[in-house]
Amino acid sequence: MATRVLVLLALLGVVRPSAISAQGQSQKLGRIPSMCVQCHTDVDLGKLKALDHGNGVSCLTCHHIGFTNDPKVAAQRRLQACATCHSDLPATHVGVTEGAPTCTDCHSIHGDTVIAEAGPEISKRCEKCHTMVHPLHADAGPDGPVCTDCHKAHTGHPFSPTDRSVVSGCSRCHSGAHPTHEATGERMECTRCHNENDQPGMAAADPRTPEVCETCHTNVHPTHVDANGDTLTCLACHDFGMDVPLSQAGPMMSKRCAACHPDAMAAFKASKHPDVDSDDPDSDVSNCLKCHTQHPDPASPPPPLKVAATERCMQCHKEGGIASLGQSYTDDFHGATMRFLAGQPASDKYPAVMGCTDCHGPHEAGMLDQKSVASVCLRCHQEGDARLAGAWLGHKPLSPDNQPFIWLIRISYFILIPFMLTGLLLNIVFHLVDQRREGARVMKTPWVKQLVAWLKREKREKAPKPKTVKRFPLLERVEHAGSALTFILLVVTGLPQTKPDLGIARALIDFLGGIHTTRIIHRTIGFTFVALMLTHVLRIVVRSVRRHRLPVMVPTRQDFLDVVQNFRHYLFGEPRPKVGKFDFAEKFEYWGLFLGGVVMSVTGLLLLFPALASHLLPGVVVAGARVIHGFEATFAVSVVVLWHSYGVILKPEVFPLDTSIFTGKMSVERLKHEHELEYEELLAKGEIEAVPDAPEPTVAKPTPEGEGDVEGGLAGA
Repeated sequence: MATRVLVLLALLGVVRPSAISAQGQSQKLGRIPSMCVQCHTDVDLGKLKALDHGNGVSCLTCHHIGFTNDPKVAAQRRLQACATCHSDLPATHVGVTEGAPTCTDCHSIHGDTVIAEAGPEISKRCEKCHTMVHPLHADAGPDGPVCTDCHKAHTGHPFSPTDRSVVSGCSRCHSGAHPTHEATGERMECTRCHNENDQPGMAAADPRTPEVCETCHTNVHPTHVDANGDTLTCLACHDFGMDVPLSQAGPMMSKRCAACHPDAMAAFKASKHPDVDSDDPDSDVSNCLKCHTQHPDPASPPPPLKVAATERCMQCHKEGGIASLGQSYTDDFHGATMRFLAGQPASDKYPAVMGCTDCHGPHEAGMLDQKSVASVCLRCHQEGDARLAGAWLGHKPLSPDNQPFIWLIRISYFILIPFMLTGLLLNIVFHLVDQRREGARVMKTPWVKQLVAWLKREKREKAPKPKTVKRFPLLERVEHAGSALTFILLVVTGLPQTKPDLGIARALIDFLGGIHTTRIIHRTIGFTFVALMLTHVLRIVVRSVRRHRLPVMVPTRQDFLDVVQNFRHYLFGEPRPKVGKFDFAEKFEYWGLFLGGVVMSVTGLLLLFPALASHLLPGVVVAGARVIHGFEATFAVSVVVLWHSYGVILKPEVFPLDTSIFTGKMSVERLKHEHELEYEELLAKGEIEAVPDAPEPTVAKPTPEGEGDVEGGLAGA
């Protein structure tokens, strides 16, 4: 025992500095036993790296006295020696299989103690067992990644391709490689697109196919085709993740489009759009992506390119200054149609409509003269005349100097409509005041009495039916029903066409099957309305010829006198004018509907057959017809809502509904009150019986306190 201790102490002696060729390494000499170098004379600076493990490390830290040359025993002792210090490292390789590598199979104890110092050499050590070499990094060169840059020998588990640590590992070399995907907010794993078995610089699949992209971009449809009709793939336009986000990609993508479409880009640069080469992604300058749809869905095709491009033009040219160009187009027939088409799915039933590109070119964006506009019009209206171009009013605001005919029509309606509606409203106010003054007849219709009794939960006996007189024959009632129905349908299908930006208008158009179907319905009903008018006129003429007298609805001198007397009645309390079967107000409403119907019919036919009209009339007449058609429709609806609705619904004498036009009958009492001359005429003929006059309402008069009697007081009450 004592002998062994003496030997060990001798081994721990320090060798002389001259025995080691180590310049500048005197601090390590105390770690090399003198007895070791007596045999191991080849100790040099490379061997000394083993002593860099830590403080107190010497040869005997890993080598023991009596070290065996048996490989198995030596390997086991080396593992034990390493484990004494590196006990916290999960040994992924060690102990996996019987032939698993040990520490010194990967680490050169005397050559490198830090794995990073091994450089490319470490990959060669891995290849002793892992003969497969990854092509993706095979030609990366001496500065390229080594196996341990991606694979961790001491992770405690096998390397997984989806391990997030791969991203951080790749990012050490490939930082900022794919800004498009990095900007998505969800950082993608590199192995989604790249595979170590790929050829250098390639993705997981052939870059000429979109298979890799489609694993994530399932809603993108690469329908862009080249000049040969072959479908282009993602990498034909995209730089595989090097692109900026789509919201900023306009200028960059436009330059790539120019590579295949040089003529279009040349025309675009020569157009009126300024600074087309601007690289500012927030610029309002047009670029290819603002007009062209990149990835349309074949199952749900978008509107035709003309519709989509025009809609994008409107986004810039919609209001104020140069933007008023778009507003003038939207106010036109074609522009309103285009706005509706932009909100509908693609269809083969799209009506032919002029878009911005028809006059200004798809890329040129130039201005056309009147002759050039005529050629555009005649592409669709082939049977028309060149004068049809006059129907287009241009982009300049209307004024006495620009399109004075249309300007005069608009100003006339701007004056006429408010003037007439104000007059009708005043007439309604005067009538209500007059009814309030009479008192006894206000809200005294049988319907209202029954409603009040029901609300008060009173039991009210059913009043006897009043005596009636027939006023309207069946044919006139049928005409009225047909006119009312066609009028309502014309309003429902017509007015929404003038307001493409109004939500309820678009919803109604969609409900009716789209703008094309809506216009077919509107025109069909319009022809029905014209047929009803012609039938009515024919009936009136035949009746007048048979009776040898003018129609009863023709205004006479007495009607104008009644107008004056009616205002005297309202303003000064004079007697109400006596009228016959129809008073002046009913005649006014009748002729308003009739003349308005004539105007609507004529202008509607001009708009339906503009090409035919261009052979007979200047094109500006067609434009005027559209303006008149729209204003007249607005005027008619306003009069019906304000005046006719009051006369047949809200008027106190008939509330809640005048049923005489549906039943053809009117009570004799009401006839006497409203049509006194007709009542007297029928009474004289013995066709009706006289009805007593309605009692005059009594109004209590104030008397001095203490005066008057009980009867007078009760009467006043």
